[in-house]
Amino acid sequence: MKGTWLAISVLAVAAGIAASALSMRRHRAPLPPPRTAGAAVISTTDVTLSGVIRPQHVTAVTSTVSGSVEAFMANVGDEVYQGQVLARIGAAGLESEREAAAHAVEYAQEQVSKAEGAVVSARLEASRAAADAQRAQLALDRAEKSFSRQKTLHAVGATPRMTYEKAEQDYKNQQQESDLMEKARRASDESVQSALDQVAGAKKLLDAKSHEMEDAQGAFEAAEVRAPVDGLVVERRAEVGKPVQESGGELFQIATDTYALELTIEPQPPVLKLLRPGQPALVNVPDLQTGGIPGAIKEIKDTQVIVEFTSTIPAIKPGMRADVRLKLE
Repeated sequence: MKGTWLAISVLAVAAGIAASALSMRRHRAPLPPPRTAGAAVISTTDVTLSGVIRPQHVTAVTSTVSGSVEAFMANVGDEVYQGQVLARIGAAGLESEREAAAHAVEYAQEQVSKAEGAVVSARLEASRAAADAQRAQLALDRAEKSFSRQKTLHAVGATPRMTYEKAEQDYKNQQQESDLMEKARRASDESVQSALDQVAGAKKLLDAKSHEMEDAQGAFEAAEVRAPVDGLVVERRAEVGKPVQESGGELFQIATDTYALELTIEPQPPVLKLLRPGQPALVNVPDLQTGGIPGAIKEIKDTQVIVEFTSTIPAIKPGMRADVRLKLE
């Protein structure tokens, strides 16, 4: 009997232990939460935005005269050199004025040449007249001496009357000849002076016409819009036949460095708050299989972010679209 109760007790204890184990398995306490650091952790993400490539360094080309655009000599994408004519502003009337001024200068120059030729001829004639007058004077001096001698001899009856009268007549004739030669010499000198005056007048007229032509040429050249620098035309404004004023006077923009480029992107406000100047960027041109080009944020203006980069790839040109990849931390 005692053995039977002992067996029952053992079985009861075993059943109790098994029940306790089963209860603990069903109601196991949850694991304690993991320990966390004191600072919050923000995951790193990337954002990609697109924009249009443009040059960093451009020079504006303006017109110094008002009027309508008569013709364009350069288009967007053209490489131009300093001094090249890019456009002409209403120059039809100015060209006529320039041609008229040029013809006036040519005519004035011809008058100067003629006057200078007349001076040469007048001087040559004056030289001959002076020589003739000098010879006539020498002949007069000889005739005067001969007449004076014959007059003295005739007074004392030492020479025939006919010899005396002939000497007297020769002296009078030579005096008339000398007077004529002297008048001719003075007339030649006056002709030289008159020719010189004509030259001075012709040169004065030429100088005035030359100034007029310079003014007409200056006005004509002002109507020619020329490139102030070497570079690539990246923008052209205004239209043929329209006033220059409609474009604000600015007709072209020329990129002076086609390797220094930039583009503008407009991220959403949450992204914009995470950006800063100098932050690295990666520029990719979808149309070209060139890979990413390193760049950086140049500046932030309001909601616009300007990203600059340098490209040595000729195929990458202003006006192309590109993607900018930025890493947000």
